[in-house]
Amino acid sequence: MTVELMINFAVQFLGTVAVVFLAYRSFQKRRIQLGAEPTLPQYFIRRSTYWLGVASYCAFMAALYLLLTFQWLPLEPLVTLIVKNLRSRELVDLLNGLDGTTIVPLIAAGLFLFFIAWESKINPLLILRDSIHDAFAIPTKAVEVYNALVTSRLSAVDEKLKEQIANRLLVSSIDPGDFDMSSATVEYKWAHNCLLFDRIQYYANQSSFRRLFNEPSLKWGEICISYNAMSEKVAVWKEAEPHYTKTVNLIKELDQLTGLLCRMLASLIVFGSASENDIWTTVKQLGGNVHEARLKHTYKYILIFMAASAIGVILGREISVSLHNAFLFPDKPLAHFSYTTLRWMAYVMPMYVLPLALIFVLRTLVFSRQREQYDRYYGFYMTMMIMGFVVSTTVSTLVLELTFYRREYFFFWESFFDHMRWGILPALICGFVAYRMDTPVTESETLGKCLLDATLRFLGWGAVAVIIMLYATDDLGMQESNLRFTVVGTAFFVVGLLGATARFKTARIDD
Repeated sequence: MTVELMINFAVQFLGTVAVVFLAYRSFQKRRIQLGAEPTLPQYFIRRSTYWLGVASYCAFMAALYLLLTFQWLPLEPLVTLIVKNLRSRELVDLLNGLDGTTIVPLIAAGLFLFFIAWESKINPLLILRDSIHDAFAIPTKAVEVYNALVTSRLSAVDEKLKEQIANRLLVSSIDPGDFDMSSATVEYKWAHNCLLFDRIQYYANQSSFRRLFNEPSLKWGEICISYNAMSEKVAVWKEAEPHYTKTVNLIKELDQLTGLLCRMLASLIVFGSASENDIWTTVKQLGGNVHEARLKHTYKYILIFMAASAIGVILGREISVSLHNAFLFPDKPLAHFSYTTLRWMAYVMPMYVLPLALIFVLRTLVFSRQREQYDRYYGFYMTMMIMGFVVSTTVSTLVLELTFYRREYFFFWESFFDHMRWGILPALICGFVAYRMDTPVTESETLGKCLLDATLRFLGWGAVAVIIMLYATDDLGMQESNLRFTVVGTAFFVVGLLGATARFKTARIDD
């Protein structure tokens, strides 16, 4: 190994170490905004998951750096030039040899290191960092637990726990009926804060949580001082005559204390829970709104939809071809298992499965940040229909214009409006799938009932597909009647199977 090669490897190694160090520091710097306060993310995920996220980000940054400095803009010419001229002590030749091929890679490597450490919203590497955060669900549970605690209903809290909280107060400031009052009143807000503080005290007595209470950003000392002062303020307020300004100011102070308490308690619950079920069991004990329809293993549903689409294309086309050859045009038979089947499968996947996969992503993002819980989210269903329509129509426009019509040049928006009819069925399926996600199956559901419901959904959606596809293929001429027949028949099976497989099993929290 030559000296130049050894030095080049040493430079690459030091650069990679610097990249890993900066990526590690950057990953730890990200804050999660809970209410009005930023919070470090490592308190909202299990340590193993958090460090896996750190390792993934650091490894990805190191790989990008090595690709940049080895493959795209290699540093080797600069290292060779420097070593060669230092050995011969020809500094003038060294300066003359500094051109674009040697200087640009050095600048690029320096900028890469700068971007890793640069905290800015427009920094693309930090956008990637935040995406890896989200991929490991580091902020998701934090936001869900925080929102559930902020909007908890105290009427659901156990009566013994309410009595226990009232007995522990140094100053008597809670009446038994405060837990059942309106959430906008001083009495209810103070009872809520007392409940949160009492639960935090449970964790404070355990040594394994000591580092969270010593974390300055969680403000445990400020919480204790504010809580003790608020106890006396509420007691004085209850004894005094009603005063509007004092009441409004007291409510503001109570809301601020509630935010700090929920932030602290959310970190303790997530950090100290062995599983997701433990998290939501604790939240439910505190009267928190628990999303009962939280889907687990969503990738399995996406694989099921992909399989249903592929099987639908195969069955639909082959059965349609058989009927076509037997009854419609026996003198013009179509070929079985032709290359067309594979092309249709490649077309159906992005047209139907891609928007369905986006539903899972958007559902996680939306539901993790919403505070109120409802039985049905019709606004979300309509949004998913619009999203499915836009995505599937865009796919149809690009695929049909570039492959079927083989147009080298076309105006996208003009073609988009021409192909809107192909987005109707995927839009309806997206809305139906989003709706079905909030219709969880029960454990007691028998296999016979499950098969019957799936069959009815298959036939119902198959009929809808036939009606809409007859409209969508109305412009196909007589010479293309065989194509129209097979397209409609294939749509019957694809859409019918997607509707039949839209059955979701959710994780419910036991009472």
